[in-house]
Amino acid sequence: MKVVLRASTALRASGAALLAVTLLTSCAAPSPAGPTPPAPSSTPTPTATVASVPSLRVATTCDALLPAASAKAAAGAGVQLREWAPDTRNPVLYADLRAGALACEYRGELAAGSTWLAPDVFVGVLPTLGANDHFGVFANIAGVTVDGDHYFGCPLYAGSTPTSCAFGAIVGDYQVIGSVMLPDRTTLDQDAVRKVFDDATAVVGRLGAPAPLWQPAGGSLRGVTSSDGFLPLERIAAVLGVSSVTSPKSEGGEYTTTRLASAQLSGAYWSDFSDESGKAGVAISVLPGGASYYDDMKRTPVPGTSDVQAVPGLGDDASFATFRLAMPGGPGDPVPYLDVKVKNSWLQLSGASPAVLEQLAREVIANLS
Repeated sequence: MKVVLRASTALRASGAALLAVTLLTSCAAPSPAGPTPPAPSSTPTPTATVASVPSLRVATTCDALLPAASAKAAAGAGVQLREWAPDTRNPVLYADLRAGALACEYRGELAAGSTWLAPDVFVGVLPTLGANDHFGVFANIAGVTVDGDHYFGCPLYAGSTPTSCAFGAIVGDYQVIGSVMLPDRTTLDQDAVRKVFDDATAVVGRLGAPAPLWQPAGGSLRGVTSSDGFLPLERIAAVLGVSSVTSPKSEGGEYTTTRLASAQLSGAYWSDFSDESGKAGVAISVLPGGASYYDDMKRTPVPGTSDVQAVPGLGDDASFATFRLAMPGGPGDPVPYLDVKVKNSWLQLSGASPAVLEQLAREVIANLS
């Protein structure tokens, strides 16, 4: 499960109304001349504009939602506010940002002998406007019972003291999702964790309704909700040159990509495809309305990216690249990627030859346009 943090705030421009002054005249004899009316202004009338990138839709801050003192108390150690950065190239990683969510994470020093485990306190707020079908997905993964519109639990693992807590609530038009994780054999202060949960839900309970989900002017690629939404499986198999393919992994459940499970709100989705032997396959991801995140990725490539080459004539912008995922034992195997900016969206394919990736990209774009 990937970690997604701070959403950037886009400025929203709003139009102003022009005051029209109507001069009344009489049907009777002309009246004495009055004051000369002011000449029309040469200043253009402001017009409403649409934000060019997704906007934060949660009207609060991390300082209010998760104060540093509360995070430190829940972690039982010193922690620092963490700025999120992607560690892989999947566009769906940006779905929480695309949804206008606010996510706040405090993290401490790595545990001795560990390459990943550290005190971690996370609280996020996802504007859903009632679209709560995926609420509780993380509780189910953690083994915490969902009680209607909320859950809170610190499950035991192998009889040891709790090392993590998960909590969440539906609060009006929002979801509050959070967790506290500590290194093994560290006792959590459940009262401190409960305070983080209670305080966050109280903050969100005072918010007004969020703005509607941002949509780009000119539309975007159609969203995907299942593996065969990209293309029929038989067509993917044909392009790969195999008799059939299945999708062993895809967005949702234990493979949920973001910490707020927001992909369905924007139609973001990813899926792996493989033949029976496992020797031929491809992965496809889409983030409708995610063109600005494609631009971010291009400006600041994810560490492990190399051999970037432009692909002319595909979408609005496209490039091949090689990516090696950072692993505890060293970089992973090189994987070929094709990223495409098209129709205000980000489409990505990986794991096959450049010719196959480009052919599939063209067919997926046609299908989702």
